[in-house]
Amino acid sequence: MLDNTMTDTGNVDHITSGPAVFSCRPSLTPVSRRRLRAAVQLTEVLAATAACGIWLSDLLLCYGGKITVAELLAFSLAVAMAMHFILRGLGAHGFPDILNVWRSCALAVLSWLLATSTLLCWTMQFGPKNGTWEVTYFDWIAGGMLIALVRLVTAQTGHALLQSRHLRDNIAIIGTGVEAQFCARLIRADQHGAVVAGFVPSGLDCVDQPLAQVAELQQLIQSFGVRDVVVATSEQDRARLPELIQSLRCLPVRVLLWPGSIGIEPGWIAASSHTIGDAPLIVASVPPLDGWRWILKDVRDRLLALLLLIVLSPLLLVTAAMIRLSSPGPILFRQEREGYNGRRFMILKFRTMYLTRVTEGELKLTAKDDPRIFPVGAILRKTSLDELPQLINVLRGDMWLIGPRPHSPLATAAGQRYSAVVRHYTARFRVKPGITGLAQVNGCRGPTNTVEQIQQRVAYDLHYIENLSLWLDLRILLQTAVKGFVHPNAY
Repeated sequence: MLDNTMTDTGNVDHITSGPAVFSCRPSLTPVSRRRLRAAVQLTEVLAATAACGIWLSDLLLCYGGKITVAELLAFSLAVAMAMHFILRGLGAHGFPDILNVWRSCALAVLSWLLATSTLLCWTMQFGPKNGTWEVTYFDWIAGGMLIALVRLVTAQTGHALLQSRHLRDNIAIIGTGVEAQFCARLIRADQHGAVVAGFVPSGLDCVDQPLAQVAELQQLIQSFGVRDVVVATSEQDRARLPELIQSLRCLPVRVLLWPGSIGIEPGWIAASSHTIGDAPLIVASVPPLDGWRWILKDVRDRLLALLLLIVLSPLLLVTAAMIRLSSPGPILFRQEREGYNGRRFMILKFRTMYLTRVTEGELKLTAKDDPRIFPVGAILRKTSLDELPQLINVLRGDMWLIGPRPHSPLATAAGQRYSAVVRHYTARFRVKPGITGLAQVNGCRGPTNTVEQIQQRVAYDLHYIENLSLWLDLRILLQTAVKGFVHPNAY
């Protein structure tokens, strides 16, 4: 699909139709700019929360006030979030702004001053008291210095990563024509880690299978760590462009559109577009979670999984002993499943069946009153307790606590693979799979004997992905606790 002589810093000398070839090595696992930005924002909030908490504690200690730990934490976090949004409003979270040491530190101190101005004015009315006034003001100044220090360290770290080429955003360009070449040249003007990793033909000139060549992009994203996909097809392909964009929306990447692909002069939209290097681009699609929101979801689910493992450890030990006494063989059952971006991982469950010989490449679904299930295993399956070891998968980072259930790559409905019967099935791979999900609390459990059954489950999964939020997660978690363990189809 592609043949180019491009290197990471070189130019495209020639592009012809051929197999897809990316210029960076799949073995590289670069730190993306978006992850660095997310880490900066999260560190700022934590530092501001700690600084405000210490300052407020000293204030109350000096002036005899009383406050609970929860109230202190809530107030400190509120000040930290106010500082975060001030920084965002000042445009301080852009990657170039983070690397600009003086501007970054100055904006950090200004945001701290603005976020704490009300509290600072409140303290002034009390005046000095037993020489402790200076202590509280020292706390306030130290807080501003801490936020500036976070920015200083981040800027220096960013520069070091850029120089070592460990900080980069790999970009794939859909298209191989003149528009794609021109777009690539403009993107290469970026000095902050954006790299054109390679080109993939759109396949829009193929009448029978217009998107067949794009299907391999998921594997390329996984292998080369692609963060952005830029669609830079020719204007002649404009009529079929929506079909291409809709297909790319199923991938866990940001999809950007080169304005020349829809007949718009790039200079006309430069003021309101997203720009990489000198290339003005239109944002067509973004991942459901990105940056600090992804980190918060990941950390929150892992901490909750750890807590549940500790609380449920007696039950887990008793269950393991019952399995060992009931049936010879391992306590845990491992099976390959598909996770984020289609990556394969081994899911963990308590073993509920007698050991039998399994043919490789064959998946035999569990049936009601299945003779392979031993008595204790039947109880575990009926109460869904066999799923508890997946808390370890959450800690490993393979799964989330809440998300679409992971399916086996061999799973079928009415004798056909899921991806063959469900449109946009791969859109489930934009997030990590979960132990429980929206489909499960709405009764979609058990075998998929019909196409309609898997279509309904995927519809719930996609609704969850498009509306992902903390409140939706809490609702699913509560519904799981109330009615999610026992179900007629759990056997």
